[in-house]
Amino acid sequence: MPGRRQQTLRALRFRDLMPYRVLEVLLVSSPYDAFNLEQDGQLTEQVFLEYSVLSLPSAPRFTQAPSAAAALEMLEQRRFDLVVAMTGLRDVNAFGLEVKRRHPGRPVVVLALDRKELHDLRGGLDPGAIDGAFLWRGDPKILPALMMYVEDRQNIDADIAEGQVRVIVVVEDSPDDYSSFLGILYRELLHQSRSLHSEGGANEILRQMYMKSRPKILLATSFDEGLALLERYRRYLLALICDVDLPRGGSLDPTAASGLQLVGRARQLVPDLPILVQSAEVKHAHQVQNQRAQFFHKGSPSLLARLRGFLNETLGFGAFVFRNPEGQELDRAKDLRELKQKLATVPDESIRYHAEHDHFSIWLMARSEFDLAEEIRRHSIFLDPGGVDATRQYLLRSLREVHRENHRGVVSEFSRADFEAEAFARIGSGSLGGKARGVAFLNMRLANLGEAKLDGVDEVDVEGRVEPDGLPILLPKTVVIAVDGFDAFLDRNGLREFAYACTDDGELERRFLAGELPEPLVDDLGFLVRELDGPLAVRSSSLLEDSVHQPLAGVYSTFMLPNAAADDAIRTRELAAAVKLVYASTFFADAKAYLRSTGHRVEEEKMAVMIQPVVGRRHGRRFYPTFSGVAQSFNFYPLEPQRPKDGVVHLALGLGRQVVEGASALSFSPRHPEVVPQLSNPKSFLDQSQRCFYALDLDHCCGESYADLAAAVKRYELAAAEEDGTLGAVGSVYVVEERAVRDDLRHRGPRLVTFNNILKHRSIPLASTLDRLLDIGREGLGGPVEIELAVEMGDWGRPRNRHGERRGPRLYVLQMRPLAGTDALSRRAAVEIPAEGCLCRAGSSLGNGVDETILDLVFVRRDRWDPARHAVIAAEVGELNGALSEEERPYLLIGPGRWGSADEWLGIPVRWSQISGVRVIVEASPAGYDIEPSQGTHFFQNITSLGIGYLSLPAGAEEPGDQAESFLDWAWLESLPAHRETDHLRWVRLERPLTVMLDGRRGRAVVAKPGVLKAGAV
Repeated sequence: MPGRRQQTLRALRFRDLMPYRVLEVLLVSSPYDAFNLEQDGQLTEQVFLEYSVLSLPSAPRFTQAPSAAAALEMLEQRRFDLVVAMTGLRDVNAFGLEVKRRHPGRPVVVLALDRKELHDLRGGLDPGAIDGAFLWRGDPKILPALMMYVEDRQNIDADIAEGQVRVIVVVEDSPDDYSSFLGILYRELLHQSRSLHSEGGANEILRQMYMKSRPKILLATSFDEGLALLERYRRYLLALICDVDLPRGGSLDPTAASGLQLVGRARQLVPDLPILVQSAEVKHAHQVQNQRAQFFHKGSPSLLARLRGFLNETLGFGAFVFRNPEGQELDRAKDLRELKQKLATVPDESIRYHAEHDHFSIWLMARSEFDLAEEIRRHSIFLDPGGVDATRQYLLRSLREVHRENHRGVVSEFSRADFEAEAFARIGSGSLGGKARGVAFLNMRLANLGEAKLDGVDEVDVEGRVEPDGLPILLPKTVVIAVDGFDAFLDRNGLREFAYACTDDGELERRFLAGELPEPLVDDLGFLVRELDGPLAVRSSSLLEDSVHQPLAGVYSTFMLPNAAADDAIRTRELAAAVKLVYASTFFADAKAYLRSTGHRVEEEKMAVMIQPVVGRRHGRRFYPTFSGVAQSFNFYPLEPQRPKDGVVHLALGLGRQVVEGASALSFSPRHPEVVPQLSNPKSFLDQSQRCFYALDLDHCCGESYADLAAAVKRYELAAAEEDGTLGAVGSVYVVEERAVRDDLRHRGPRLVTFNNILKHRSIPLASTLDRLLDIGREGLGGPVEIELAVEMGDWGRPRNRHGERRGPRLYVLQMRPLAGTDALSRRAAVEIPAEGCLCRAGSSLGNGVDETILDLVFVRRDRWDPARHAVIAAEVGELNGALSEEERPYLLIGPGRWGSADEWLGIPVRWSQISGVRVIVEASPAGYDIEPSQGTHFFQNITSLGIGYLSLPAGAEEPGDQAESFLDWAWLESLPAHRETDHLRWVRLERPLTVMLDGRRGRAVVAKPGVLKAGAV
């Protein structure tokens, strides 16, 4: 549908409507008139109370001036948005003209306390000086109406240009009548609009924006003025309300019934325009009905009820009432959601009746769905049964899309009624936390750019092709339990002080699992396990998580639940347990250690919880996406022709744990996808290629304790992926006889995960899509960005279904965060030092600056190193780290492979609490142990954000030499006496400090031996 992609943008643009607001009012009157008007000094309070009743913000403030001269002087000293002159002023025309001369465009209205006084004055008012005349009869309703009348006059043209708002034209020459009627009309219109948008708005901010798009009321006091307004705003007319007897050509002829003539002209301009005619004479009722207009008697005691009916039924502000051609009610729908439901079942004759009379368009117009209303108005209905069915389907598609678009790109307030349309919803009113905030921002950003699509839509690519300009970018439906839920849980169960003090992670889990969530939240979780109907990811989203300087990546818990039990109650309990365990992880030892290293107190941290469907597809008992990974807009270790700002992507078959925990993955630059350094030596890659993948076991049962929820994610061999049909998209074969890699699984030989079919043969435009996505993230965050993603290949490589359809590949964005550690790369610190003066030199490093405080070194002993003992070594590192931390002594840590990797064969799997005191880490591996440097893992992200120096040496870089770019002087290191030893580690304490120099711009580093440089030399 034309214009539907801009729906959310238009809703946001409503915030720019009504730029002219009446906030300061200058009341020009004698003290006695002011006293009468204020009723013992209560004017400002009355207006404030009336604005509160109408849910209007910013009630205006009144300032009184006793004379015209005083008023003009006050206007020079401060700004007033409206000048109200009482009729007791000697010459209101002269005063109004002087105000206009000194302050062009400033509205001036006349307010009378007496009907006769206003009647005598009205004929002599100069329209160039006075913008309107009203009668005060002691009813405060007229005051907000007067302000809004002025605001509507001032804003109408700008609001139409900006938001296509609609216009109600009121033509009435009697100030007594329109002063009363406008008060009633505005009050009822605002109540109806508030009720309307409270039902349909995604959140309070958008509801306030939609309220700004309410119809504007323009008042005319003669036939000529009314006709001019009708002609000028004919494209935007919502209704005409007029009197029968109106002045025309400067005079009033009661026999001419000029109001009926105006109705006739309005019918010519807009044939289906809703029209209401008011008169004190019942004799005009028949003539009005002949004009297909409604008639109201001005003196009727039911005027308010009749007006409410006109707004609700004729202008569409109430429920949509389905009727048959005879006018009998068949059903009704109060909002867009219900209208969509009812449309599917009402009889054809009702659809035909309402479509022919443009009722759908009018009803949508009242809800500010201007584009769709105009589109439906232009849509013609066929009079045969097939035509009615086509119109029904057209309406259903249109309403389904507008319902989704109203929630697109925004954070909605969680609603079970609107859940189908909500892309991102919040339970509670507190913060979303850092991780969820990143997803919400990307949701808005992609919606504004028209890049993203909502999940849960069965989009089928009939031809099995992919969009030529990139993959569809989707965001999983997301529900966030805001941080106020975390506070409520702690306080409800008395856990706060216990959690701050507890050092036993197991005891924390037990106590938190025993706690109770509020009953309304449990009910919402029960709704989610039914509606999402598939595996669920339950992710942490703390206040500090995913910020620029302390991302806390991977520090808190994430769970993936099969959500497959037949009993809804069991699935609800599992989801509730996962939420409580994420809460508990806020206080785990690793989290507390990390927070201490950033200078934060654990009391400052709060936790939100993000719930999303797991991206992927079912393969027997396994569930997983075809592949997942991390994309970074900055590459810390580029190889020619790559450049740092070209970015880097790390991918692995299956769930993303393979990448973020530092296991084997494939890396490439999205701007150079054909260059994959890892594949330059097929034999070497054979040793490092991904051999296993992670998937969710749908048959996993966590038992009554719920403590092993995380065990649902399991590792599988590549043979399982080949059996599932997923390996073909990303896999290749190393043909031993040819000593070459073939991208066809029909060959015999070891299976490799190369992504050749995607990167080399371009089966899908992955690289270009990721490059675009990184640009969007970088532009939005104003700096480097890291994005976690998953790709489901759909029916790629599979035959079409029985309808000849295929579901195309999709790229899902799971998280987005600022990429830490790149800000230091703009400066450098380096001094040339001879090789014999260096403990270490690295041609690949992270960090910037100089450190001359390190007196302690901890390194893995080469004579005792064994990859099979990496878990034991990690425990020993934690033991020494504890001793060093107690003494508050920073240290340098040296060891092989990737520090922090979850794959013990690739490095030492330390946790944060085991290295909390480290200042510099050196990856130094023996010859033959060639491991790609850490990048794209949670551990790496936290290392860089904390400013920890990180040096990566090629395997076997041991011999010092002036020409060697990278080396480590093991001989000198091992010659130092041990301060303390364990089975695999040696702790050395120096008398004088090392000098660590990190050149962030070039990625070079030097660690100088003690005494080589004088203090302060760099």
